[in-house]
Amino acid sequence: MSSDKKQSVTSRIVFDYLMIHKLKIILALFMMVISAAATGLHAWLVRPALDEVLIKGNKEMLFLIPIAIIIVTLCKGLATYTHSYQMSKVAHSIIAKLQTQMFEKLMYLNMKFYNDSKSGNLISRLINDTYYLRLAIVKSVTGIIKDVLVIIFLLGNMFYQSWTLTLFAFFAFPLAIWPIRKIGKSIRKITYTIQNEIAVFSNVLAESIKGIRQVKAYSREKYEKQRAFETISFIQKYFTKSAFISNRLSPLMEFIGSLAVALSIYAGGVFVLNESMTTGQFMSFLVSLLLAYQPVKALGNLNISVQEGLAGAERIFKLLDTSEKNMENISTEKTIDLDGDIIFKDVSFAYNDNTVLDKISLRIPKGKKVALVGLSGSGKSTIANIILRLYDNYSGSISINSKDIKELDLTDVRNSVSIVTQETILFNESIFNNIKYGNLEASDEEIRLVAKNAGVNSFSEELDQKLHTVIGENGIKLSGGQRQRIAIARALIKDAPLLIMDEATSSLDNITENKIHETINNLMNNKTKLIIAHRLSTIEDADIIYVLDKGKIESQGSHEDLILKSTIYKKLQLREQLENEF
Repeated sequence: MSSDKKQSVTSRIVFDYLMIHKLKIILALFMMVISAAATGLHAWLVRPALDEVLIKGNKEMLFLIPIAIIIVTLCKGLATYTHSYQMSKVAHSIIAKLQTQMFEKLMYLNMKFYNDSKSGNLISRLINDTYYLRLAIVKSVTGIIKDVLVIIFLLGNMFYQSWTLTLFAFFAFPLAIWPIRKIGKSIRKITYTIQNEIAVFSNVLAESIKGIRQVKAYSREKYEKQRAFETISFIQKYFTKSAFISNRLSPLMEFIGSLAVALSIYAGGVFVLNESMTTGQFMSFLVSLLLAYQPVKALGNLNISVQEGLAGAERIFKLLDTSEKNMENISTEKTIDLDGDIIFKDVSFAYNDNTVLDKISLRIPKGKKVALVGLSGSGKSTIANIILRLYDNYSGSISINSKDIKELDLTDVRNSVSIVTQETILFNESIFNNIKYGNLEASDEEIRLVAKNAGVNSFSEELDQKLHTVIGENGIKLSGGQRQRIAIARALIKDAPLLIMDEATSSLDNITENKIHETINNLMNNKTKLIIAHRLSTIEDADIIYVLDKGKIESQGSHEDLILKSTIYKKLQLREQLENEF
């Protein structure tokens, strides 16, 4: 990482995040000054305690010095509490802001970004990287400033007691600067690697848990263990390497500290014996030196925490700085309803140079039922995805109401479409809330009615909490058919001008599937329906059926027309008849 990049990360944290809380930081700084001054005052009080009380026998000082120590300690405790609390508030606010910004960024990134990313990596940035940065902010701002102030006050007392002895004592400390910087630089590189590996582990973990049914069905527990253990072992290796490097600092600082104390005791002893300084002066100096050792050592360790935090910040800003070309421009308010003919004209689309649609031209008339059929991989679902503008990198044009959808607001386009896909996505909420997700303003009565029409009641009435039963992550407590009915109900409650059914009833039996399609036809009689068919029996009444083959339209027409003229359509019908027989 270049020094320019390092500076930009640090300056962004300071100017974009810390400076917003300058009043809290100023209060914390003021309290740090009081806390540091109190530490220096403790060391200074050693001199009168020895010279005035023990040596000269001053009874008045015997009474005043203990009271002074108690008052100074109380002031220090209150100041330490205040600055620690204020800086914790600042750190938590900054992390909350970063997490909010990252989550908002994630919500508006396009599908290409998600196709190229791993969910575990993204989750790790929001949780693990922000944890390191949180620690760094609390420790660095509080630690650096407070420890430096403590050292300054103690150094001031040491110079006050004997400037010559102070020069002797601090002769050793510059030796520590180079290893502190060197160790910190190494730790930052290792921490960056660790955080990347933790992201990999998060991804492995998420995939294994999400796909636990497949893991068990294929008896792949051992394989998943091996996959996870390799990543865990890698993380352990780098954590061990980090400890190996960072723990060198402690004995190094111990040695430098002992060298400083040894020189001070020898030189101080000579000064006291020569009567060039009093016993109280020497002890006050020695206490200051011993008290200064801890913050000096802490500053060395602090560099490690700062480097860990900066490594986390680099990964956080890498997400926040994701190119604008990966962002979707979505407004906050719906402005118009799009209800009209949908026309594709010479539309081509490719995933990573693999052509999926090749100059497709088709028309989906308003209020009609249009079906797409074809063999797997023919491009049927891609048409649904680009109508929703999940992908915009296609050539040709798609229009609704004679308006090019690329020129329309994304919110308007997506608010005008309800979609149910073969891969049913549900939330770990109640059935009721999963349906309401389609229209947050729907009344309870509307939700109950649509649940009944979509066949949800046929199984929800048997559950303890009925519609308010929590269904587990992605509806794991329900069957595939039950999940699909909830998804259909969610699409129906949205009541959009266009309904897309992408093999949405594939998990239902023939009788239930036909019943659901009959319900949809009745409830959405005046709506435009685009059906990507699993069974041809459900689209026999479609106004137009498009048969796709390798990204092109092989033929189009009614069910009766295609039986006569489309080889692929006849093949699909024959396959369905054979499936029904068996």
